Amino acid sequence: MSATTPRRVLVVDDEQNIALGILKTLGQSPLYVAKHAPSGEAAVAELAKTPYDLVITDIRMPGMSGIDLLRHIRANHADVGVIIMTAYGSTQVQEEASRRGSLLYIEKPFDFAQMQATIEDFFKRKEEASTTTEKEKSVSGIIPGLSLMDVIQMNCLARFTGTLHIKTSNGEQGIICFNKGEITHCETATRSGKDAFFEIVQWQGGSFDTIEQIPPTVTIVESWEQLMMEAAMMMPDTPVQQQPESTKPKVVAKAPTPKVEPAPADTSKMLDRVMEAAKAEVTFIVTHNGFVIDKRIAQTSKIDLNKSGDEISKLLPGIFSVAKTLSAGTLNEITLRFEGKTAMIRNVAQSDLLFIVISPAYVSSGDIFKAIERESENIKKIL
Repeated sequence: MSATTPRRVLVVDDEQNIALGILKTLGQSPLYVAKHAPSGEAAVAELAKTPYDLVITDIRMPGMSGIDLLRHIRANHADVGVIIMTAYGSTQVQEEASRRGSLLYIEKPFDFAQMQATIEDFFKRKEEASTTTEKEKSVSGIIPGLSLMDVIQMNCLARFTGTLHIKTSNGEQGIICFNKGEITHCETATRSGKDAFFEIVQWQGGSFDTIEQIPPTVTIVESWEQLMMEAAMMMPDTPVQQQPESTKPKVVAKAPTPKVEPAPADTSKMLDRVMEAAKAEVTFIVTHNGFVIDKRIAQTSKIDLNKSGDEISKLLPGIFSVAKTLSAGTLNEITLRFEGKTAMIRNVAQSDLLFIVISPAYVSSGDIFKAIERESENIKKIL
Protein backbone atom coordinates (compact mmCIF):
# COMPACT_ATOMS: atom_id res chain seq x y z
CA MET A 1 0.00 0.00 0.00
CA SER A 2 1.61 3.27 -1.12
CA ALA A 3 1.44 6.50 0.82
CA THR A 4 -1.04 7.91 -1.74
CA THR A 5 -3.41 4.94 -1.67
CA PRO A 6 -6.35 5.65 0.64
CA ARG A 7 -6.85 3.31 3.55
CA ARG A 8 -10.40 2.01 3.24
CA VAL A 9 -12.17 1.24 6.54
CA LEU A 10 -15.69 -0.15 7.06
CA VAL A 11 -17.28 0.42 10.49
CA VAL A 12 -20.06 -2.05 11.29
CA ASP A 13 -22.29 -1.28 14.27
CA ASP A 14 -26.04 -1.00 14.79
CA GLU A 15 -25.38 1.84 17.28
CA GLN A 16 -24.85 4.97 15.18
CA ASN A 17 -23.17 7.06 17.88
CA ILE A 18 -20.03 4.97 18.14
CA ALA A 19 -19.79 4.47 14.35
CA LEU A 20 -20.18 8.15 13.57
CA GLY A 21 -17.54 8.98 16.17
CA ILE A 22 -15.03 6.68 14.44
CA LEU A 23 -15.91 8.08 11.00
CA LYS A 24 -15.47 11.64 12.24
CA THR A 25 -12.10 10.80 13.78
CA LEU A 26 -10.80 9.11 10.60
CA GLY A 27 -12.26 11.87 8.43
CA GLN A 28 -9.75 14.32 9.93
CA SER A 29 -6.96 12.55 8.03
CA PRO A 30 -6.65 12.47 4.20
CA LEU A 31 -5.21 8.95 4.51
CA TYR A 32 -8.58 7.37 5.23
CA VAL A 33 -11.79 6.67 3.38
CA ALA A 34 -14.32 5.32 5.89
CA LYS A 35 -17.94 4.20 5.65
CA HIS A 36 -20.58 2.97 8.10
CA ALA A 37 -22.62 -0.20 7.65
CA PRO A 38 -25.52 -0.40 10.17
CA SER A 39 -25.69 -4.21 10.12
CA GLY A 40 -23.75 -7.33 9.24
CA GLU A 41 -25.94 -7.83 6.19
CA ALA A 42 -25.20 -4.31 4.96
CA ALA A 43 -21.48 -4.93 5.50
CA VAL A 44 -21.57 -8.08 3.36
CA ALA A 45 -23.21 -6.12 0.54
CA GLU A 46 -20.69 -3.28 0.86
CA LEU A 47 -17.70 -5.66 0.85
CA ALA A 48 -19.04 -7.30 -2.33
CA LYS A 49 -18.94 -4.06 -4.29
CA THR A 50 -16.04 -2.12 -2.71
CA PRO A 51 -12.56 -3.29 -1.61
CA TYR A 52 -11.71 -2.54 2.03
CA ASP A 53 -8.49 -2.92 4.01
CA LEU A 54 -10.05 -3.07 7.47
CA VAL A 55 -13.42 -3.87 9.04
CA ILE A 56 -14.20 -2.65 12.57
CA THR A 57 -17.23 -4.51 13.89
CA ASP A 58 -19.25 -4.80 17.05
CA ILE A 59 -19.59 -8.39 18.20
CA ARG A 60 -23.26 -8.25 19.21
CA MET A 61 -25.75 -6.98 16.62
CA PRO A 62 -29.31 -7.90 15.66
CA GLY A 63 -29.54 -10.25 12.70
CA MET A 64 -26.08 -11.10 11.41
CA SER A 65 -23.74 -11.04 14.42
CA GLY A 66 -20.11 -9.97 14.46
CA ILE A 67 -19.12 -13.64 14.52
CA ASP A 68 -21.19 -14.37 11.41
CA LEU A 69 -19.64 -11.37 9.67
CA LEU A 70 -16.15 -12.52 10.65
CA ARG A 71 -16.87 -15.94 9.17
CA HIS A 72 -17.93 -14.30 5.92
CA ILE A 73 -14.84 -12.08 5.81
CA ARG A 74 -12.45 -14.96 6.51
CA ALA A 75 -14.08 -17.10 3.81
CA ASN A 76 -14.50 -14.42 1.11
CA HIS A 77 -12.10 -11.56 1.88
CA ALA A 78 -9.10 -13.20 3.54
CA ASP A 79 -6.85 -10.14 3.13
CA VAL A 80 -9.20 -7.82 5.02
CA GLY A 81 -8.20 -7.03 8.61
CA VAL A 82 -10.71 -7.17 11.46
CA ILE A 83 -10.94 -5.28 14.75
CA ILE A 84 -13.53 -6.56 17.23
CA MET A 85 -15.28 -4.07 19.53
CA THR A 86 -16.47 -5.71 22.73
CA ALA A 87 -17.59 -4.76 26.22
CA TYR A 88 -16.93 -8.27 27.52
CA GLY A 89 -14.08 -10.42 28.71
CA SER A 90 -10.91 -9.84 30.64
CA THR A 91 -7.96 -7.89 29.23
CA GLN A 92 -5.65 -10.78 30.12
CA VAL A 93 -7.64 -13.19 27.95
CA GLN A 94 -7.67 -10.72 25.07
CA GLU A 95 -3.89 -10.26 25.35
CA GLU A 96 -3.32 -13.99 25.16
CA ALA A 97 -5.77 -14.43 22.29
CA SER A 98 -4.18 -11.60 20.33
CA ARG A 99 -0.69 -13.01 20.92
CA ARG A 100 -1.66 -16.45 19.65
CA GLY A 101 -4.46 -15.58 17.24
CA SER A 102 -5.29 -13.28 14.41
CA LEU A 103 -7.77 -10.77 15.82
CA LEU A 104 -7.42 -7.33 17.36
CA TYR A 105 -9.77 -6.37 20.18
CA ILE A 106 -10.69 -2.98 21.59
CA GLU A 107 -12.70 -2.87 24.79
CA LYS A 108 -15.63 -0.53 25.32
CA PRO A 109 -15.77 2.12 26.58
CA PHE A 110 -12.89 3.65 24.62
CA ASP A 111 -12.08 7.14 23.41
CA PHE A 112 -11.79 7.80 19.70
CA ALA A 113 -8.13 8.81 19.93
CA GLN A 114 -7.49 5.32 21.30
CA MET A 115 -9.39 3.77 18.38
CA GLN A 116 -7.41 5.89 15.90
CA ALA A 117 -4.16 4.69 17.47
CA THR A 118 -5.38 1.11 17.13
CA ILE A 119 -6.16 1.61 13.45
CA GLU A 120 -2.81 3.30 12.82
CA ASP A 121 -1.07 0.38 14.49
CA PHE A 122 -2.95 -2.08 12.26
CA PHE A 123 -1.92 -0.34 9.03
CA LYS A 124 1.68 0.09 10.20
CA ARG A 125 1.97 -3.64 10.87
CA LYS A 126 0.14 -4.47 7.62
CA GLU A 127 2.63 -2.43 5.61
CA GLU A 128 5.66 -3.81 7.46
CA ALA A 129 4.43 -7.38 7.05
CA SER A 130 3.38 -7.08 3.40
CA THR A 131 6.19 -9.43 2.33
CA THR A 132 5.92 -11.75 5.32
CA THR A 133 3.96 -14.99 5.15
CA GLU A 134 2.73 -16.32 8.46
CA LYS A 135 2.71 -20.09 8.85
CA GLU A 136 0.49 -21.38 11.61
CA LYS A 137 -1.96 -24.20 11.97
CA SER A 138 -5.55 -23.12 12.41
CA VAL A 139 -9.04 -24.44 12.77
CA SER A 140 -10.69 -24.38 9.37
CA GLY A 141 -14.13 -25.22 8.07
CA ILE A 142 -16.24 -22.32 9.26
CA ILE A 143 -13.70 -19.60 10.07
CA PRO A 144 -10.50 -20.51 8.22
CA GLY A 145 -7.44 -18.64 9.40
CA LEU A 146 -8.43 -18.46 13.07
CA SER A 147 -6.98 -20.40 15.97
CA LEU A 148 -9.28 -22.54 18.09
CA MET A 149 -8.67 -20.12 20.99
CA ASP A 150 -10.03 -17.33 18.77
CA VAL A 151 -13.14 -19.35 17.95
CA ILE A 152 -13.83 -20.21 21.59
CA GLN A 153 -13.36 -16.63 22.76
CA MET A 154 -15.62 -15.25 20.02
CA ASN A 155 -18.43 -17.55 21.13
CA CYS A 156 -17.95 -16.57 24.78
CA LEU A 157 -17.94 -12.86 23.99
CA ALA A 158 -21.10 -13.20 21.88
CA ARG A 159 -22.98 -15.01 24.69
CA PHE A 160 -23.40 -18.00 22.35
CA THR A 161 -25.60 -20.93 23.37
CA GLY A 162 -24.80 -24.12 21.49
CA THR A 163 -22.13 -26.76 20.93
CA LEU A 164 -18.90 -26.82 18.94
CA HIS A 165 -18.11 -30.26 17.51
CA ILE A 166 -14.37 -30.30 16.79
CA LYS A 167 -12.55 -32.80 14.56
CA THR A 168 -8.83 -33.06 13.82
CA SER A 169 -7.05 -34.61 10.87
CA ASN A 170 -5.77 -37.30 13.28
CA GLY A 171 -9.30 -38.51 13.97
CA GLU A 172 -9.67 -36.85 17.39
CA GLN A 173 -13.13 -35.53 18.19
CA GLY A 174 -14.58 -33.48 21.02
CA ILE A 175 -17.33 -31.06 21.99
CA ILE A 176 -17.36 -27.73 23.81
CA CYS A 177 -20.78 -26.61 25.11
CA PHE A 178 -21.70 -22.96 25.71
CA ASN A 179 -24.64 -21.57 27.66
CA LYS A 180 -25.00 -17.81 27.20
CA GLY A 181 -21.26 -17.55 26.66
CA GLU A 182 -20.18 -19.66 29.62
CA ILE A 183 -18.48 -23.01 28.94
CA THR A 184 -20.59 -25.61 30.74
CA HIS A 185 -19.38 -28.97 29.42
CA CYS A 186 -16.55 -30.48 27.36
CA GLU A 187 -16.03 -34.05 26.26
CA THR A 188 -13.52 -36.12 24.28
CA ALA A 189 -13.19 -39.87 23.77
CA THR A 190 -11.37 -40.28 27.07
CA ARG A 191 -12.08 -37.16 29.17
CA SER A 192 -14.85 -34.82 30.25
CA GLY A 193 -15.09 -31.46 32.00
CA LYS A 194 -12.03 -29.22 32.40
CA ASP A 195 -9.62 -32.02 31.48
CA ALA A 196 -11.39 -32.42 28.14
CA PHE A 197 -11.29 -28.65 27.53
CA PHE A 198 -7.54 -28.49 28.17
CA GLU A 199 -7.03 -31.45 25.82
CA ILE A 200 -9.12 -29.93 23.02
CA VAL A 201 -7.47 -26.49 23.01
CA GLN A 202 -4.08 -28.10 22.43
CA TRP A 203 -5.20 -29.92 19.27
CA GLN A 204 -3.60 -28.65 16.06
CA GLY A 205 -5.51 -28.13 12.83
CA GLY A 206 -8.88 -29.60 11.96
CA SER A 207 -12.40 -28.28 11.53
CA PHE A 208 -15.57 -27.76 13.52
CA ASP A 209 -19.33 -27.60 13.20
CA THR A 210 -21.80 -25.55 15.20
CA ILE A 211 -24.78 -27.31 16.77
CA GLU A 212 -27.55 -25.11 18.18
CA GLN A 213 -28.32 -27.38 21.13
CA ILE A 214 -26.51 -28.19 24.36
CA PRO A 215 -26.83 -31.26 26.59
CA PRO A 216 -28.17 -30.77 30.15
CA THR A 217 -24.88 -32.06 31.56
CA VAL A 218 -22.84 -29.45 33.45
CA THR A 219 -19.26 -30.47 34.27
CA ILE A 220 -17.60 -27.01 34.34
CA VAL A 221 -18.52 -24.21 36.75
CA GLU A 222 -15.49 -21.92 36.40
CA SER A 223 -15.83 -18.74 34.34
CA TRP A 224 -14.73 -18.91 30.73
CA GLU A 225 -12.05 -16.25 31.42
CA GLN A 226 -10.48 -18.46 34.08
CA LEU A 227 -10.56 -21.50 31.77
CA MET A 228 -8.92 -19.58 28.93
CA MET A 229 -6.14 -18.27 31.15
CA GLU A 230 -5.45 -21.73 32.59
CA ALA A 231 -5.40 -23.18 29.08
CA ALA A 232 -3.04 -20.46 27.85
CA MET A 233 -0.56 -21.23 30.64
CA MET A 234 -0.64 -24.94 29.78
CA MET A 235 -0.11 -24.47 26.04
CA PRO A 236 3.44 -24.54 24.62
CA ASP A 237 4.69 -21.36 23.00
CA THR A 238 3.82 -21.09 19.31
CA PRO A 239 5.99 -19.89 16.40
CA VAL A 240 4.22 -16.52 16.67
CA GLN A 241 6.64 -15.65 19.45
CA GLN A 242 9.64 -16.05 17.16
CA GLN A 243 8.33 -13.57 14.58
CA PRO A 244 10.08 -10.21 14.25
CA GLU A 245 8.72 -7.62 16.68
CA SER A 246 7.13 -5.60 13.89
CA THR A 247 4.96 -8.50 12.70
CA LYS A 248 3.84 -9.99 16.01
CA PRO A 249 0.13 -9.79 16.69
CA LYS A 250 -0.34 -7.05 19.27
CA VAL A 251 -3.09 -6.56 21.79
CA VAL A 252 -4.99 -3.30 21.70
CA ALA A 253 -4.21 -1.74 25.06
CA LYS A 254 -6.63 0.58 26.82
CA ALA A 255 -5.42 4.02 27.81
CA PRO A 256 -3.25 3.92 30.97
CA THR A 257 -5.40 3.12 33.99
CA PRO A 258 -4.73 2.23 37.61
CA LYS A 259 -3.88 -1.43 38.09
CA VAL A 260 -6.95 -3.40 39.23
CA GLU A 261 -7.92 -7.01 39.62
CA PRO A 262 -9.55 -8.61 36.54
CA ALA A 263 -12.95 -9.14 38.16
CA PRO A 264 -13.99 -5.48 38.55
CA ALA A 265 -13.03 -4.78 34.90
CA ASP A 266 -15.63 -7.26 33.68
CA THR A 267 -18.85 -5.31 33.19
CA SER A 268 -20.81 -8.54 32.80
CA LYS A 269 -19.95 -9.55 36.36
CA MET A 270 -20.80 -6.06 37.62
CA LEU A 271 -24.25 -6.32 36.09
CA ASP A 272 -24.73 -9.81 37.48
CA ARG A 273 -24.00 -8.51 40.99
CA VAL A 274 -26.39 -5.57 40.55
CA MET A 275 -29.08 -7.93 39.24
CA GLU A 276 -28.74 -10.08 42.35
CA ALA A 277 -28.48 -7.31 44.95
CA ALA A 278 -31.32 -5.20 43.49
CA LYS A 279 -33.47 -8.22 42.51
CA ALA A 280 -33.53 -6.47 39.15
CA GLU A 281 -35.38 -7.43 35.99
CA VAL A 282 -33.15 -5.36 33.69
CA THR A 283 -29.80 -3.58 34.15
CA PHE A 284 -27.86 -1.41 31.70
CA ILE A 285 -24.54 0.43 31.63
CA VAL A 286 -24.86 3.28 29.11
CA THR A 287 -23.04 6.45 28.11
CA HIS A 288 -24.55 9.91 28.51
CA ASN A 289 -25.40 9.99 24.80
CA GLY A 290 -27.38 6.75 25.07
CA PHE A 291 -24.79 4.26 23.79
CA VAL A 292 -25.42 0.91 25.54
CA ILE A 293 -22.14 -0.55 26.85
CA ASP A 294 -23.61 -3.69 28.45
CA LYS A 295 -27.01 -4.98 29.53
CA ARG A 296 -28.62 -7.85 31.37
CA ILE A 297 -32.16 -9.24 31.79
CA ALA A 298 -33.62 -11.72 34.27
CA GLN A 299 -34.88 -14.98 32.79
CA THR A 300 -38.33 -14.41 34.27
CA SER A 301 -38.69 -10.83 33.00
CA LYS A 302 -41.18 -9.97 30.29
CA ILE A 303 -39.36 -6.75 29.37
CA ASP A 304 -38.08 -6.55 25.79
CA LEU A 305 -34.35 -5.97 26.36
CA ASN A 306 -33.54 -4.66 22.89
CA LYS A 307 -36.59 -2.39 22.70
CA SER A 308 -36.05 -0.98 26.17
CA GLY A 309 -32.39 -0.35 25.35
CA ASP A 310 -33.36 1.51 22.17
CA GLU A 311 -35.87 3.68 24.06
CA ILE A 312 -33.32 4.47 26.76
CA SER A 313 -30.80 5.48 24.09
CA LYS A 314 -33.35 7.93 22.67
CA LEU A 315 -34.36 9.28 26.10
CA LEU A 316 -31.02 10.11 27.72
CA PRO A 317 -29.74 12.85 25.36
CA GLY A 318 -32.98 14.73 26.01
CA ILE A 319 -32.60 14.43 29.79
CA PHE A 320 -29.08 15.85 29.69
CA SER A 321 -30.17 18.59 27.29
CA VAL A 322 -32.90 19.70 29.72
CA ALA A 323 -30.43 19.63 32.64
CA LYS A 324 -28.01 21.78 30.68
CA THR A 325 -30.77 24.23 29.72
CA LEU A 326 -31.82 24.58 33.36
CA SER A 327 -28.18 24.94 34.46
CA ALA A 328 -28.90 22.02 36.78
CA GLY A 329 -25.36 20.67 36.70
CA THR A 330 -24.43 17.00 36.48
CA LEU A 331 -27.18 14.42 36.72
CA ASN A 332 -26.85 12.37 39.89
CA GLU A 333 -29.96 10.24 40.01
CA ILE A 334 -33.46 9.86 38.60
CA THR A 335 -35.98 7.45 40.12
CA LEU A 336 -39.17 6.59 38.22
CA ARG A 337 -42.00 4.61 39.76
CA PHE A 338 -44.54 2.66 37.75
CA GLU A 339 -47.23 0.18 38.58
CA GLY A 340 -45.22 -2.78 39.78
CA LYS A 341 -41.80 -1.37 38.78
CA THR A 342 -39.11 1.02 39.99
CA ALA A 343 -36.52 2.38 37.55
CA MET A 344 -33.37 4.13 38.75
CA ILE A 345 -30.90 6.02 36.55
CA ARG A 346 -27.71 6.90 38.41
CA ASN A 347 -24.56 8.60 37.20
CA VAL A 348 -21.11 7.10 37.81
CA ALA A 349 -19.21 10.04 39.31
CA GLN A 350 -16.44 11.58 37.20
CA SER A 351 -17.39 9.54 34.14
CA ASP A 352 -19.58 9.46 31.05
CA LEU A 353 -21.41 6.35 32.29
CA LEU A 354 -24.77 5.60 33.88
CA PHE A 355 -26.31 2.59 35.57
CA ILE A 356 -29.97 2.00 34.74
CA VAL A 357 -31.77 -0.58 36.89
CA ILE A 358 -35.41 -1.69 36.68
CA SER A 359 -36.63 -3.70 39.68
CA PRO A 360 -40.00 -4.84 41.07
CA ALA A 361 -41.76 -2.15 43.11
CA TYR A 362 -41.34 -4.11 46.35
CA VAL A 363 -37.55 -3.58 46.18
CA SER A 364 -36.67 -0.41 48.07
CA SER A 365 -34.95 2.39 46.19
CA GLY A 366 -32.30 2.28 48.92
CA ASP A 367 -31.38 -1.29 48.03
CA ILE A 368 -31.18 -0.40 44.34
CA PHE A 369 -29.03 2.63 45.18
CA LYS A 370 -26.61 0.55 47.28
CA ALA A 371 -26.27 -2.08 44.54
CA ILE A 372 -25.46 0.59 41.94
CA GLU A 373 -23.10 2.50 44.23
CA ARG A 374 -20.95 -0.58 44.96
CA GLU A 375 -20.41 -1.30 41.26
CA SER A 376 -19.94 2.41 40.45
CA GLU A 377 -16.86 2.29 42.67
CA ASN A 378 -15.56 -0.69 40.67
CA ILE A 379 -16.12 1.11 37.39
CA LYS A 380 -14.31 4.23 38.65
CA LYS A 381 -11.26 2.07 39.43
CA ILE A 382 -10.82 1.18 35.74
CA LEU A 383 -11.65 4.54 34.16
